[in-house]
Amino acid sequence: MAAKTLPDPSLCVTATDFEKVAKDVLSEKSWVYVSSSAASGLSMKANIDDWSLINFRPRILRSVDKMDTRKSILGSTSQFPFFVSAMGTLGSSHPGAEPLLVRGATRKGLNTMISTASTKTLEEIMDAHIDEQRLLKNQSPSKLSFQLYVPVDRSKAKSLIQRVKKAGFQSLWVTVDTSTLGKRTADRYLQAQENLAGPKETVLKAGTGEVNSENSYAPAFGGRQVPGSVDAGLTWEDLDWISKEWNGPLVLKGIQSVEDVKMAVELGVQGILLSNHGGRQIHSAPSSLMTLLEIRTYYPEAFDKLEVFVDGGLRDGADVLKALCLGATAVGVGRPYYYALAAYGAEGVERCTDILAEEVEITMKMLGVSSLDQLRPEMINTSRLENEMWRPAFGRSKL
Repeated sequence: MAAKTLPDPSLCVTATDFEKVAKDVLSEKSWVYVSSSAASGLSMKANIDDWSLINFRPRILRSVDKMDTRKSILGSTSQFPFFVSAMGTLGSSHPGAEPLLVRGATRKGLNTMISTASTKTLEEIMDAHIDEQRLLKNQSPSKLSFQLYVPVDRSKAKSLIQRVKKAGFQSLWVTVDTSTLGKRTADRYLQAQENLAGPKETVLKAGTGEVNSENSYAPAFGGRQVPGSVDAGLTWEDLDWISKEWNGPLVLKGIQSVEDVKMAVELGVQGILLSNHGGRQIHSAPSSLMTLLEIRTYYPEAFDKLEVFVDGGLRDGADVLKALCLGATAVGVGRPYYYALAAYGAEGVERCTDILAEEVEITMKMLGVSSLDQLRPEMINTSRLENEMWRPAFGRSKL
């Protein structure tokens, strides 16, 4: 099939513009994988819609001629208050897969989280980052973190953690919202069609919209869960041996309630990522923004005890600042980078970063702040989101 002529990357003016271009180049399997969510899609819809329920309260006549968008993330300075969220099987989007993603991100000084479910090995991905740093004379502040799916086999889990440590990843983000794979409806329909068509090889090739077999730790592709790849018996007690094995910055990925934030604080982890897995796990999950508001309302002390990250549904750089006003350290961006990589490779990753970075800076200036540490909760109006927020049953009469 002849290669399609794509519009020039400069014609992508917002982060959402990459989606249409990517749809034209992705295979059906890849499109279903990346665009789908759990059940009827309520969780993913909430992720996107809740950002619009918060408005800014700009301040005027403040000096904003010099801007600083840097942010400290787990002890290292990041060029931006956003990062690339973990995404599995990037080989389904582009033959360059994760190495190409990190090259583009490293050129821009952007932090990137690498998934256990990556197409390429973690060593190959880190080599791409190191090589790009060498070309940049080690001037990029970009860091790589690793998202861990804990397998059932403890020896296999420990071996993976040691590989991650040896490779030089900055931090370990333990996935805690995947005791089982969510019911991803679109994937289920596609599987049913494939089953009716007859037996088919499911270990597939990078760049064709299908999975490469280089990584034996990947828990799934689409709706297919690999037996033993995710431990449904994982508990809070397991964080002890994981922390000792890792001996570095540890973040819990997938927190969705303020009660679990308190547990995380008590156990002394360095950070939490508020996330519902891009709407791909539990049906009718709270958006990460809603959980962030819960913390701000019921447990604001958490922001002084650990770093709070947010991902899910972000499509505009202005929304990064909404999360930071509520106390978030930084915000993760997923699907826009998948689409940008699919359409344009590393150049797409760079273009998407430029778009979000410009939107962050434009909004900072109009909000009346010149550095991120000037952001405050009173700079946003959360009234509409508060109307839908969970409330404890204090004083409720017995029925």
